[in-house]
Amino acid sequence: MPSPWVILAVALLMPRPARADAVDELPPGTWLELPDTPMRAACPPNSADYDWNFYCQGVTAAWGGAAIDTTRGHLLVWGGGHNDYRGNEVYRFDLATLAWSRPWGPSADDQIPMGGTHEVYDDGAPGSRHTYAGLTYVPAPHDALFAMGGSLWQSGSFAVGTWRFDLAANAWTRGTDGPAEQGFGDPCVYDPTTGHVFRRANSRMLEYDPAADVFLDRANSDGGFWASNVTTALDPDARLMVMIGGGRVDTYDLANDVYTQDVAITGADVTSLFGDGSPGMDFDPVTQRFVVWGGGLDVYSFDPVTASFSLHAGAGDDPGAIVGSGGAFTRFRYAPSRNVFVWVDHVDANVFVFRMGEGMGEPPPGGTSSGGDDTSAGEGSSGADGTASGQGASASASGDTAGGSSGATTTSGADTSVGDPAGSDADASGGGCSCRTHADPRALPWLACALPWLRRRRRPRGVSSWACATDEA
Repeated sequence: MPSPWVILAVALLMPRPARADAVDELPPGTWLELPDTPMRAACPPNSADYDWNFYCQGVTAAWGGAAIDTTRGHLLVWGGGHNDYRGNEVYRFDLATLAWSRPWGPSADDQIPMGGTHEVYDDGAPGSRHTYAGLTYVPAPHDALFAMGGSLWQSGSFAVGTWRFDLAANAWTRGTDGPAEQGFGDPCVYDPTTGHVFRRANSRMLEYDPAADVFLDRANSDGGFWASNVTTALDPDARLMVMIGGGRVDTYDLANDVYTQDVAITGADVTSLFGDGSPGMDFDPVTQRFVVWGGGLDVYSFDPVTASFSLHAGAGDDPGAIVGSGGAFTRFRYAPSRNVFVWVDHVDANVFVFRMGEGMGEPPPGGTSSGGDDTSAGEGSSGADGTASGQGASASASGDTAGGSSGATTTSGADTSVGDPAGSDADASGGGCSCRTHADPRALPWLACALPWLRRRRRPRGVSSWACATDEA
């Protein structure tokens, strides 16, 4: 049997998990406010031409959406547009480190045209827009944030482009344009069965193949589906897409191409969910429920089989009413890496999380805690291949670099991180699990004792003994 000293030395040198946080201990049915997590700290600093750090509030306050990067365990937020904000930068909240960063953008001041309608800025990057429920994360081999629809900066016109933000390269690419009759807030979901994105346009359902970069026509409606203040989610096993907002519930059966409009509902009083705005909603694979939230502590679950809602009394830190214009959209998302719903309201509010079912979640399947290669400063450019890169997000939260101040040719932007750095040294080889794979420094003095002792056991009698110190000054 190995010596106790050997066991101790090995145990101390084994990789140990990053320190637990309050999210791990969160009971089911409970909300938690994450301290020191307002998004504004990651906003661009002001330039001579624009108050970036003030107007960035339009990213979430003005009909803004989000998506969960399930590969890395990040919430990706992108928005702005119309009369609210011209910035097109990407924001990222890391569910492991509980910190915000800005991995890309914004485009430089002199690359943002003024007046008119601009799907694309002068540097080839997408123009800022309200994003509603039109953001979707599509995993490998694409590993990208897809954006469809929206209301463009200044003019407020429909955004027609299909944009993908490559999370490994930190670069934007414009794909094929969407249909002419699309609405502002086209809700979209990713279907893992096909690897495609399903999108509800104004009068029809569309299926987008990201590999072929083409749209396929699905269910049609002569009367139109359109309603902008809508959120959406997918039950991936049943392949049922649910859309809630604008005063009604719609469903779409992906497998059978059947759209049901204005479902007659029963059950709990859901008046708070069906105003003019969008509630928050996502599918919880642990409880196998669509979880719907309209502000405050309580949440609802929706059963599409019986078309009924059930009320679930919540506890913990009260997230309050939804402040953002138009509602929550997809800024209320389920994060499988922590088994929580994450909620981002406005840039000066802390992030909230809510746990519906038991468990702490599963580590994300790949990538480091900070995503792709976003460590080198880069600036805006465009190319004939349709790929766009933004100004490097090298500005710190203290505002030491003017936002949108330069334009050059690289395709990656530096990472601006703020918030609690705990877990930021997670080893990339750990598959993004946020486990520390280095030994605890306190193990080294004990190891210094153990190794000579092991060697001493092999020495003949008469050989001098050893000594060691275990000071942890």
